Amino acid sequence: MTSAAYIDECGVLAISGNTISAAEYARRGAALAQESGWSKGIVAAAANLAFLAVQTGDAEEADRQLAIAASQTFTSPALTCGLAETTADAAMAKGHYKEAETLLRSYRDPSDKIPPWYTLNATKTLIRLLLKTGRPSEALSLSAKGFSAARAAGLSGYAVSFQLARAEAGVALGENPEAGALPFEEISSDSPPALWAALYRTLGIALEFSQAASATDWLHRAARVSRALGDRKTLSDSVVNGLALKNYPSSGPPGGGLDSAVALLEFAGQPHILGPEAFAILEGSRCTDAAALVVCGPAGLHIVSSIGWTIPEALAAASTFDSGVERLPIGQRSNESWTLVVRPPRALDAYCKYASLRKLLSIALTMDEYRCREKQRTALWPADSIDGDPDCIWASEQMVETLNIAHRVAATPLSILITGETGTGKEMLARTIHRASDRAERPFLPFNCAAVPRDMLESQLFGYRKGAYTGADVPFPGIIRSAAGGTLFLDEIGEIGPEIQTKLLRFLENHEIHPLGEPHPIKVDVRVIAATNAGVEQLVADGRFREDLFYRLNIVRLAIPPLRDRREEIPPLVQHYLRKYGEEHRKGCLSLTDEALEYLLLFPWPGNVRQLANEVLRIVAMADADSAITPAMLSSEIRSARRTLPHASTKAEPEIRLPLNQSLPTAVESLEREMVRHALERAQGRVEEASRLLGISRKGLFLKRRRWAGADVD
Repeated sequence: MTSAAYIDECGVLAISGNTISAAEYARRGAALAQESGWSKGIVAAAANLAFLAVQTGDAEEADRQLAIAASQTFTSPALTCGLAETTADAAMAKGHYKEAETLLRSYRDPSDKIPPWYTLNATKTLIRLLLKTGRPSEALSLSAKGFSAARAAGLSGYAVSFQLARAEAGVALGENPEAGALPFEEISSDSPPALWAALYRTLGIALEFSQAASATDWLHRAARVSRALGDRKTLSDSVVNGLALKNYPSSGPPGGGLDSAVALLEFAGQPHILGPEAFAILEGSRCTDAAALVVCGPAGLHIVSSIGWTIPEALAAASTFDSGVERLPIGQRSNESWTLVVRPPRALDAYCKYASLRKLLSIALTMDEYRCREKQRTALWPADSIDGDPDCIWASEQMVETLNIAHRVAATPLSILITGETGTGKEMLARTIHRASDRAERPFLPFNCAAVPRDMLESQLFGYRKGAYTGADVPFPGIIRSAAGGTLFLDEIGEIGPEIQTKLLRFLENHEIHPLGEPHPIKVDVRVIAATNAGVEQLVADGRFREDLFYRLNIVRLAIPPLRDRREEIPPLVQHYLRKYGEEHRKGCLSLTDEALEYLLLFPWPGNVRQLANEVLRIVAMADADSAITPAMLSSEIRSARRTLPHASTKAEPEIRLPLNQSLPTAVESLEREMVRHALERAQGRVEEASRLLGISRKGLFLKRRRWAGADVD
């Protein structure tokens, strides 16, 4: 299990561009797989290490790992295809193009059922080979096929890669690609950095003959990103028309500009890419007397790049706190901290450029922080509105199921009855149904039956003709006719009297109304959604509600549970109303402490969402701008509802604390070791008893202890 976790972590790190850590995890997974004799794990780890070796330009290590993979008994169609692609990549790095092409064409379109990304990877590598060997026409045709296959498989990242390859092949054939041919919109800050490097490289190739200076800037940026990723394969690739990325120096673009600003915003959160990019702008715009990109890790300080200082001078500037030196934080990566150490210029023009870069870096890091918080929040509380209404935040399993039913019946003309306590969001659900129906462009008209006196309810619903009674000086169409073609939402339907129930039943059956004073019935096309917070069945049993009308309304019934039964929606609802009311009252960015959120989560909310919204509104009105909401700011009703019970046991329970800034496999291994040690202590060294306490077999405990041989687990 631990070996598989290490190998999986290797894949994640490789995609994110952290090749060094990826290789380390692959080696750990390989060692554990070797110990246990797990052939599949050995092959998977060796294949990953071979791939990483090709990426970093270590041909000897790639061959060694491929030999290890080939020596194992485990095999599968997917593995065969993946190893063939990596072997071909290694052969290409040595210039053995015929051997590589034979391997790639053997597995480009296999008959075996394997995941599509294996064949798509092989296709991408074959396209690279065709471009390197001067066959752009074949590369263009294969890129189009690869793009279609990637789109069909729903793999957008691969589709983008094939779009870029198609543009590169077109340039080699003398075409001038238009902006629409490049996937600008498809690549975002969430895309792997390698895709950005590929886009920059393609732009450099496309602009080579029309705008040489701009082309050079793009190729510089592609080289910097590839170098930061440790991708020597891309750096050493020969590109169209004889350009070679490896021949481009690593100095930055001459003046930055919009493209440089966008790059800083996109790579915030990836300091190993953001740092070199910011340093290149500093150097290219000549807005500093001296600067160094510094990495501080377990091994101490390391100077990545420097200008105006020698390496010892840069180390001294980074180690001491000189008032004439500024430190611009770039970010944290694993256990390394990246910083730009800068001596600001004295000239006014140069200092203005430097101040702009400093501000842009700060904005980029702040935006990335908010982006990470939002990802974390949505991962924990998936509060996206299904119908696009920002007030419709339904994340619970019950509400998702209710919404699925609502969307299925929205396109039909069936009447719907929505039940639920006051304040649960019955009208919101009715609006959702209306927006999902073919009546979405027509009116949605809510009407509360309890808000109108009973003696006026008939005229309000059905309307009247001029002169129908004393005081009827002008005609009134009524609520039903006003909603013609759209949806009528009748709230508190249980409050209407028996005489109105009869007329409403006739309307639902025949779609006809008979306004006061009109000689003939009038046809009206309206979809009716009714709602009530009362038990309609009990009203029918008591004779207060017509049974036939109940059945006519109850064709589709949607029940909304109270908020106390869907507490997972409370955090996103609170965040939504904090933002909404904070903007309305100009209170800036308000946040909620964990303790305050705990109070809100534990409160029963008898008034449901409406009560929660009002509570947040009261809090916002009393809060200071840009402050954190604490329990003291909550209403006394909510504070008093929480009761903290003392722990009944006085005996200290054994516990272990793990730092959160480590990988999951490392944390799991540490936890396993401590639990095994504790179980052996409780069992006084008896392995049989310890394995029973741990809930694993004796053999499982033996294998774990053998894996940790030399460590103190006895």
